[in-house]
Amino acid sequence: MKAKIFKSTQDLLREMPTGGKVKIDDIKYLKVLRDEYGFGTEDKGYLSFTFMDRLSLIESVRLKDCLDLLSPYPDKKSREHIANTHKDEKLNSYPVSRDFVLINTLDDFRLNGEVYTKSPFTSLGLSIKAHEIISIEHRQIVLVENLTLMANLASLKIPSSLKEALWIYRGDVHAGQQTGMAYELFRRFDHHQLICFSDLDPAGIQIAMTSGAQYWLSPLECEQAIKIRQNKQLAGVEQEWFDQKGAITYLEAKAQLPKQCQLAFDIMKTQHHTLQQEHMLSHDLALDLFEL
Repeated sequence: MKAKIFKSTQDLLREMPTGGKVKIDDIKYLKVLRDEYGFGTEDKGYLSFTFMDRLSLIESVRLKDCLDLLSPYPDKKSREHIANTHKDEKLNSYPVSRDFVLINTLDDFRLNGEVYTKSPFTSLGLSIKAHEIISIEHRQIVLVENLTLMANLASLKIPSSLKEALWIYRGDVHAGQQTGMAYELFRRFDHHQLICFSDLDPAGIQIAMTSGAQYWLSPLECEQAIKIRQNKQLAGVEQEWFDQKGAITYLEAKAQLPKQCQLAFDIMKTQHHTLQQEHMLSHDLALDLFEL
C-alpha cells in the first residue's frame, strides 16, 4: 500500500472509529480499499463499513503489506544510510535484521546459479540479505508462518514434490522479525510454484489467501486434524477461534473461498476449534497441497 493511500485510509479510520458511510465518487483510495481489500459495502455511490470491517481491514493490511494502520507510515532508513550524515547511526533507523530473510531447505541451497551446502547441524536455516538473492533454482518456494517449523522441516510429512523446495520464514510482529522482506522476496519469484504453509485457523487461511501463493500446504485430512484440539489429554483452554474475529470477518466477507479453505472454515465454524503448525508437527500429520 502506497503512503498516500495509507495516510488517507488512516484518516478515514480515525474519523469514523466505529464505522460509517462515505461517498465514493472518484476517490482513488476508497476504490483501492473496496477492490483490493474487500472493504465495506457499496450501495448507490456510497461505501459503508462497520467496526468489524475496520478491524478486518487493519488485519488485512498488516498481513498483505506488513503495515500497521494504527501507526505512522514507516519512513525509517538503514543505519548505514544514516551514518553518512549523522553521528548517531541509530537515529530513526529500522532494525538491521529488516533487510534479511531466514531461509532453509532439506537439501542444498541453490541460489544465484550456485549450490551451497546445508549445515550438518539442526538449525533454523540461513539469515541472508534478501536483495542479494538474484535467482532461486528451487522450483517450489514455501512461505512458513511459524518459526518452530523452520528447524523441523525433516520431520514434516510433506508431498515428495517439496523435498527440494526452498522454505522462507514469513516473520512476525516482533521487532527484528518483520514480515515485509519475506513477502517481498516470496512474491518477487512468482514464476516459481509459490506455496503458503500456515496454521489451520482463520488467520492462517487469510495469510494463505493474501500471501500471493498459488497453493496452500495444509493437513490432508482437515476434519480429523481439527479434532486433535478436542483431545481431552491436551491441557489448556481452546481460545484461538474466539481470538480471531478480524480474520473471521475477512473470510465471511468473501463471496467465494478456495475449495479447501472453505471446507476448513466451515468445519471451524461448527467445531470452534483450530490447529497450529506445531500440532501438525508433533502429531505427525500428513500434509498436502491445495489450490488457492
